[in-house]
Order: sequence, then structure tokens, then C-alpha cells
Amino acid sequence: MKKGTVKSILMLGIFYFVFLGAEYYFDNMMAFVTDADGVVLAQNYILGSSVLGFLLYAPMEKMLPAKIKQLFWSMSSAAVILMFFFIRIHSGYGHTLRAGLFLFLLLGYFGSGVHYLVAQTFATEIETEKSHLARTVGCAYAFGILLQFINNNCISSVAVQVIFLCLAFAVMEGLFMVKAQQVGAQGETHPLIEADGVARKTGMLLIFIVALMTFIFATLDNAVTLVHAGGGADIGQWPRLLLACSGLLAGFLYDIKKGAYQNIIMYCVMMLSTICVVVITCGGPFILGLVVFYLSAGFFSIYFASSFMRLSYAMKEGKLWAGLGRAVNNLCAVGTASMSLALLHSPSYVTIVIALVLFAITSVLIFVYQRYGDQMRWKQENAILSQEAEKTEKILETHKKSEEELLALFAQEFSLTPREVEVLACMLHSEDNVTEMATRLAISRAALYRHLSNMNEKTNTKARIGLLQFYYAWMQEK
Repeated sequence: MKKGTVKSILMLGIFYFVFLGAEYYFDNMMAFVTDADGVVLAQNYILGSSVLGFLLYAPMEKMLPAKIKQLFWSMSSAAVILMFFFIRIHSGYGHTLRAGLFLFLLLGYFGSGVHYLVAQTFATEIETEKSHLARTVGCAYAFGILLQFINNNCISSVAVQVIFLCLAFAVMEGLFMVKAQQVGAQGETHPLIEADGVARKTGMLLIFIVALMTFIFATLDNAVTLVHAGGGADIGQWPRLLLACSGLLAGFLYDIKKGAYQNIIMYCVMMLSTICVVVITCGGPFILGLVVFYLSAGFFSIYFASSFMRLSYAMKEGKLWAGLGRAVNNLCAVGTASMSLALLHSPSYVTIVIALVLFAITSVLIFVYQRYGDQMRWKQENAILSQEAEKTEKILETHKKSEEELLALFAQEFSLTPREVEVLACMLHSEDNVTEMATRLAISRAALYRHLSNMNEKTNTKARIGLLQFYYAWMQEK
């Protein structure tokens, strides 16, 4: 594990710990100055404030001079400590709420920045098998949950818990400032081609998918919470360790083949959660809902965080998109809280019908999102390959051998069959997608993939773009 990965896990993990710990602490202090409904309402307010903080990071980074930003960062730790103090004394509903709003505005701002800086750590590796973006997010999430568990269960003094949160924020801020200066000196990295119509449509689809999934998981969360609050079962803190494990597992699964299976895995988790909502609504076992909720919540958190961080590489406003997953989730959690509760209090058949309809809509959106994502990646690959082809053409202008002769030499050196040479030539001179190429060559998609797989094996490369990049590099050496 490289040094940058460890720092990213620490920085992002501490953010998760501080954010979740501050929310838990704020709710406990608000309980002294208002009733249960007031606590829920105040929690919605602070989550909304955090969304504003997430959205402010990108424009503030663009508009503020470097010295002003440095001053703002330096003063943030003192401001966070002061807000925790005001929340701790809970002198009244208004004072406590205002302190919470400002605290979560700052946490949202730094949260957006942390997600962007972590994404930049893996920017140059995102199109390779070496990229560990999702597993880094998963490890950070598990680390943050573990810190919160220790803080809530192993430290009895509330004052010491708050001190621990403040110290953790100071450490995160220090890591943030160092990384921000490094990225500022190196310049923002856009490994993929900047946004076009397809990329923006992909981003909007992802926002809608996360919004609908948030409603489904919030409904499952509320179903579990209602049983706990009604005295039907005591959840306690131990299930949170299951949440950490699920986030860790999700990170490793989502990184397989550069995230190729991420959407299908999340689709299966969502289907399981929808079934669980139906089962609980019909009076099914509570323990099933509890286990499924903590498993699915970890997978969902890593899904929306890593998906938006990956998408930021294709967007001109990378600073905004990198942390947008958490902002969308928080905003939708606030907006759908009352609706999900109303759904659970409705007749069981209403809950079942609405849950299944939402699942069906989300399923269609995931399918379309996958197609748009494939189109976006295909265009990006073609743009990258076009740049390399232009370099190669300049070399060929003064080269003694023609391109046909070089292709024949390449085929001879790597033992390509005549049909494989035909497939390679088609990929070199066409920007068609797989279906169009298969039609042009009068073969099936399966046969085309088989020829590509054989060439990948012979050249020790991965996927279409790896093979073509290898070929261009080989041509330049001849």
C-alpha cells in the first residue's frame, strides 16, 4: 500500500468519524432543550447545512485567493472547537441549533474538499487495474465507523469524547492542508476527457439513482428504528461493526476490473433491501431487517462516494462532483424522512406497491446509467487513442515501413491469426462501438470479444484500450 493511499484513508476516515460523531453528539445535546420531534427537525436542519457546505467548496476554491484560503483553513479548527463548546452548554434551542448549523457548514465544506483530494490521489491510475479508489473509500469508511464505535463505547466521559472529536478534526485539517498544497502545486489532474453531453447525462442519472436509493434505504432504516424505539428490540452499538465490515467488503468488490461490476452488485443489494422492507412490513423477523440494513448501508455509502469521485475525472467542475455523492445523500435523507415514515405507517399493501414501483424505476435508471457510462468511457478511450494515433502518424510520415507492413510485423511477432489481424485493423481505424464493429466484420459480439481476449493474452494487455496503446507504443519503437 503506497504512502498516498494511507494518508487518503486517514483523511477520509477521520472525516467520516467527525461527521457521524458530531451528528450523534448534536442529537444528544438537543434532547436537553427540545422534544423528540424537535431533535429530528434540528437534525434535518444541520444535514441541510452540510449540503450547503459541500456545494460551497468548489466556488470558494475558485474565487478565494490562496492566502485567504490558508487563513480560513487555519481558523477552522478554532471555530469547530468553539461550536462544540456552544453545543455542549446547550443554553437554549436557538443557540444550540445555530452552533450546529455553522459546525456542519464547515464539516460539509471540508468533506467536499477531502473527497476531491482523495480522488486526485488516484487520478493517474483510474483507467488501470492498479487503481484502489473504491477500496480506499471502503477502508476509510470502516476506519471512521470503528473510531466512532470506540469513542461512544470505550470513553465514558462526554467531555473526553468531544475532545477526541476536536483533535481528530485538527489532524484531518492538517492532512487536508498538506494535500491541498500538493495538488495546487501539481495542478488538477483530468485523466479522462472533460465533460460532454454524455458525461453530464451520466451525472444527472447518478443523482436520480442515489436519490431513489436513499429513499429505499431510509425506509428500511426507519423500519428498524421504529421497532427499536418501540421497545421491540435493543439494537445497541455492536451492529455498527457490521456496517464497517460491509463498507470494507464493498470497497474491494467495487474495484474488481476497474468497477465493472459495481452497478450490478449495488443493484442486487438494493433488491435485497426492497424485499426486506416488504418482509418487515408484513410482520417478518426484525433481525433480518437489522442485518440487511447494516449490510446494505455500507455498500450504498461506498457506492455513491466512489461513483461520484470516479465521475469527477470526466467533469470540468471536478471539485464539485467529487463530493456530490455525500451531499445528494444528505439532502435526500432530509427530504424523504417524513415520506418514508408516512409510508411505513400506511397499510401494508400500499408500502409494498410503492416499494416495488420505486425498485422498478431505479432498476431502469441503473440500466440506462450503465449504458451511458459505457458510452462515456468508449468516447474517452477513443479520444485518448486518437491522441496517440496522431503522434504515431507523425512518426510514420518519416518511417521507411508502411502501416500495413508494421501491422504484419506486429502480427508475426505476437503470433496473431489473420482474423485477429482483421479485428485489430478494424479497431485501429474505427471509432465504432462493439456492436457496430461486429456488424462491420460480419461476426458476433461473442466472437469479437473472443478475438480481443486472445490478442490481450498474446500481448499481455487488458481490454481494448490496453491492446491499442500497446500497439502504438510498439510502432513508435520500430
